Amino acid sequence: MYEMLGYCKAGKYRELADYLLQGIFNLEHSGAEFIIIASNTPHVVFDVLKERAHVPLLSIIEPTFQAVLKKGYKKIVWLGTGFTMEQPFFRKRFIENGIDTVIPNDEERKFIDHVIADELEFGIVNPESKNRMDAIIERLIQEEQIEAAILGCTELPLMYADDKLSIPIFHTLQYHIAEIIDYMFEE
Repeated sequence: MYEMLGYCKAGKYRELADYLLQGIFNLEHSGAEFIIIASNTPHVVFDVLKERAHVPLLSIIEPTFQAVLKKGYKKIVWLGTGFTMEQPFFRKRFIENGIDTVIPNDEERKFIDHVIADELEFGIVNPESKNRMDAIIERLIQEEQIEAAILGCTELPLMYADDKLSIPIFHTLQYHIAEIIDYMFEE
């Protein structure tokens, strides 16, 4: 994970793809019939990986996009690590299909990134951090008129496991799991 994040932070996407492809090719050689990348961040090179893999790769972003599209939302917020919020790749599919995708401001992105890296990755759900996260989302509802929130980090559902917001929440992990199950049992 740290090596992968290092490539991302350094903008070394070719090296990131090569690094991940080593694992993909090992899985293919071992007989994998399909492959998932159970994290949002490495999806920055998903298209390259999908093109070079010899078995299907199942995206974490696509099923979330389809769920948002099906519900008809036109303005959403993408929440995740600072890296994923700042990269246009994660929002591209939505924007290309008329769904305006906003992100929190710089200070808020740094805060969210801190919460993910220093709290949620260690299983810590800090009530004060949760309150601030809720305030960020409420600000975006009021000022940006967002209609839904995407939890574009696999750790963020820890913070919203039992809690509801005033807008719908889309967990990328939840939709990815549903896509995997559907794929496994397709006939």
